[in-house]
Amino acid sequence: MKPIFTLLLCVLLSSTASAQTALDEQIALARQSAQTDRQVLIMGNVHFTSEESADFWPVWKQYRASMMANGDRMMALIANFAEHYEEMSDMKAKEIMMDSFSIKMQDLAIKQKFAMNISKIMPAKKAMRIIQIENKLDAAVDMKLAAEIPLAKP
Repeated sequence: MKPIFTLLLCVLLSSTASAQTALDEQIALARQSAQTDRQVLIMGNVHFTSEESADFWPVWKQYRASMMANGDRMMALIANFAEHYEEMSDMKAKEIMMDSFSIKMQDLAIKQKFAMNISKIMPAKKAMRIIQIENKLDAAVDMKLAAEIPLAKP
């Protein structure tokens, strides 16, 4: 098993609150770092006018808060998968699968709303560039998760 999945599994099997606190702190730090990296990448790849910048960043911060809340759902789903990894019933597998689809659909709805909102404050090509940056960063996160999370046992 991979490191993050193993860490999650150990925390779930551990009864100590300190292990969970340490994991929560690691996740919070990683998320904050990723948030800052996203902002820096957008600033480095999109030229905003003063007006666009003033209008964009509050909308982006609201968008990222929504995406992080949905990311919390994904973290809970991964923990649920880890908790049931060794002994997974077909019913649990179906539940996890359906929850995964729901989370992905919510991500798309959040991103679509964000795209519509920023398209009101800047040219569509600039909005598209921002969405492309977000999509690339999301794909990188998805690749890391895919590498860390093992396939369900047959």
